[in-house]
Amino acid sequence: MITHEENLDTTEALQEVWNEHTAPAADEEDLRGLERLHASIRDQKSRISPRIILRWVCAAAAAVSIFVGGYYAAIGTMEPIRENTLLTAKGQTGEFSLPDGTTVWLNGESQLKYDNSFEGETRDVYLSGEAFFEVRKDSLRPFRVHMNDLQIEVLGTSFDAMSYSFGSCEHIVLKTGSVKISGNGLQKAVMLRPNEKFTFDKRAGSARVESVNAQNYCQWFSPRLIFDNAPLKDIITNLERRYNVEISLSTHISPEKRISLVICHEPLEDIMEVISSLISIQYRIDGNHMLITRK
Repeated sequence: MITHEENLDTTEALQEVWNEHTAPAADEEDLRGLERLHASIRDQKSRISPRIILRWVCAAAAAVSIFVGGYYAAIGTMEPIRENTLLTAKGQTGEFSLPDGTTVWLNGESQLKYDNSFEGETRDVYLSGEAFFEVRKDSLRPFRVHMNDLQIEVLGTSFDAMSYSFGSCEHIVLKTGSVKISGNGLQKAVMLRPNEKFTFDKRAGSARVESVNAQNYCQWFSPRLIFDNAPLKDIITNLERRYNVEISLSTHISPEKRISLVICHEPLEDIMEVISSLISIQYRIDGNHMLITRK
């Protein structure tokens, strides 16, 4: 926050998240609170060693968890926290445990909201971005993921779900168990089996199910991705998940071309330079989209 305190986009992003939650505080009080927080951090920063600051930054960079609920009124009463919001920054991932024991990994630029109590007849979360879920089994309380156009209902399973605002499609990939997908754009609910991918085209309002290797969609949060003589199409799928991009491959390049590669936490541009040295390709990145063509 200190690094970006003069950045208007950062302040507006924080304000947008805050405004999504109900609280009686006035806008002026919100702004003064943010200014006090900046001042407090600056004051502590002057008294803390660089090594400790670095450790704090490394711990916080993976994900930011914002817990927003009641507002401390002037009379001194404290309202209970009603909603949790988990956030991750661009290029970062975060691992979290939900109140029911479910584990969720959030990809970069993602947001997950849920009621803090988790005590209703269903366990509901609201996803914007991408997340991989390992759902704790509870046959009496279904786990439901709400996306822009879709709703996923499970009892105990593992799956990947993606619904970015900049993307043209919403995707669900099932690794284990089963899920039921419903939504206003679907004529009837869809049941997925392991190693199946459901895609909903938001522009066309159409849906399709295809067979895939679920592992390619469910390992983007791993520290290292190791490809040993793997086809280019599998590597591209993993790059899309790990770096939150949509990659288009020219028809002049074979998706079955095989290469060996190890990916840790390098920038996407560095990875593409390595791939370009192995096969005759060139690439162009435009925001969250990348086009790969032949040299």
